[in-house]
Amino acid sequence: MRDVMKPILAVLLLVATSLTLATSVTSASADTAPTDTDLPKTVAADVLPTVQINGVAWKQVIVGDIVYVGGSFTSARPAGAAAGTSETARSNMLAYRLSTGKLITTFAPKFNGQVKDMALSPDKKLLYVAGGFTQIDGVNRYRGAAIDLATGKVTSFRPIFNSTTNAVAATSTAVFYGGVFTSADNTARTKLAAVKPGDTGTGLLPMNPKLAGGNVNDIVVSSEGTKIVIGGAFTSVNGSSSPGYGVARLEVSSGSSLALPVNTEIRNGGAEAAILSLESDGTSFYGTGYDYGSGGNFEGSFKADWATGKLTWLEDCHGDTYAVWPTAETVYQASHKHGCDTSGGFPETKPRAWYHATATTQDVRGTNIADDKYGYADHPGTPRPEFLEWYPKWTNGTYTSAKQSTWTVTANASYVVYGGEFLKVNGVAQQGLVRFAVKDVAPNKVGPTLKGAKWALTGSSPSAGKATLKWPGNPDKDNATVTYKLYRGSLDSTPIKTVKVSAPFWKHTAMTFTDTGRTSRSSQKYKIEAVDPLGNISRSDWVTVTIR
Repeated sequence: MRDVMKPILAVLLLVATSLTLATSVTSASADTAPTDTDLPKTVAADVLPTVQINGVAWKQVIVGDIVYVGGSFTSARPAGAAAGTSETARSNMLAYRLSTGKLITTFAPKFNGQVKDMALSPDKKLLYVAGGFTQIDGVNRYRGAAIDLATGKVTSFRPIFNSTTNAVAATSTAVFYGGVFTSADNTARTKLAAVKPGDTGTGLLPMNPKLAGGNVNDIVVSSEGTKIVIGGAFTSVNGSSSPGYGVARLEVSSGSSLALPVNTEIRNGGAEAAILSLESDGTSFYGTGYDYGSGGNFEGSFKADWATGKLTWLEDCHGDTYAVWPTAETVYQASHKHGCDTSGGFPETKPRAWYHATATTQDVRGTNIADDKYGYADHPGTPRPEFLEWYPKWTNGTYTSAKQSTWTVTANASYVVYGGEFLKVNGVAQQGLVRFAVKDVAPNKVGPTLKGAKWALTGSSPSAGKATLKWPGNPDKDNATVTYKLYRGSLDSTPIKTVKVSAPFWKHTAMTFTDTGRTSRSSQKYKIEAVDPLGNISRSDWVTVTIR
């Protein structure tokens, strides 16, 4: 993987003629408690305490109540522990409890190189691994291996690759590897190979498609196991670049290329663009990409149909997307997105703001438009999903030269887990790994973002007997609906104005209210509060206005 990647209308209860709002008409936005019941709920933005690592996590796999983590790190420590304290040695792989976030002390295989990908065997007994390692627990395993989940020990499965493996996927009859290598089991295989499960060195399968250009970054397998989709930086497969440019669909038995209409729309390959990740839910496959300079036209995520290879939707955000994970109704992304307005999402800003975790609907909710502002590659007229109101705040790490936050995302029905090199989430120190949960499990304590002096309520008296109050919008990280309540004199009193806004975070814009009938030359105190649907409150400081 390349290191440098670069509705309801708004509900505006405006009864008083003296209230003006800059908020415009907006579209629906879903969250943990959406006002539009036609949109799915997201997990909450609460940061759940999770074991931390001192490096980077590239992949997580959930098996029941256990999460297996592969990456590049040498130690783990409990949630809340500062770097360098309460550390437990872990060599590029660990496991923790999904329900508690606590390290599992009995699982500790030692890899002498990074783990880049993992795949669960169909019977859920083995964890196949790919990466840059050559030994596990002192036993030679050349960039391909399997861990027995019951014992935590390496098995006899031992394919041999002459260079790094980036990806692994498995069925009951084949284990697929992709990466940088040019040979497997001392036989020519260029960046893609299949071996028998239980292989002890002589189980190479005949599949041998011809790839040219860059590497394979990820692999997914169809539900019946007869087809695979590969993604990467390659520029042709079996002599074809359409399909075959950055993404290809192959017949397992023969290695021959299959139709893939999505490749006519999404074109990422070469030295400065690639498909970075792939996932599957059995009926659809999903992918993400980056484009940094030339050779590509796509930086977001897409969904395509396994049966036909046709595009279902494409979210046309700008900012490289590293990973994607589909749940039943929601799709989560790991990225550094900075502009999604061509796809119905948040706009590019100056200075630029990055969003490292996003969520969209599973179904189509609109159409992408052209980028007429920044000159990015775009996909006007293609179907798109809807962005959901879920935007945790991340602090970039420094472990890789890319200095990013999230690199991988995985989920089940109750939890979403992110991994990467981040240092904090929502301002809470939480390095490399973090859990989020659905509303019924989460504490649901994340409220509107601004409070105190950071939420600048201002007041003035423009004319006799009047006080004009102004305040910025105060959106919530996991709820689109915020109720603004303006108080005069005391919080024990009835608000002098209540305004309920249901809108995406970037449309919670500044508001103004003029309080009339005040006594001239008197002093009046005002405070504004923002309340989300779950009762979380953020308040400004009091501001005093001397009435003219």
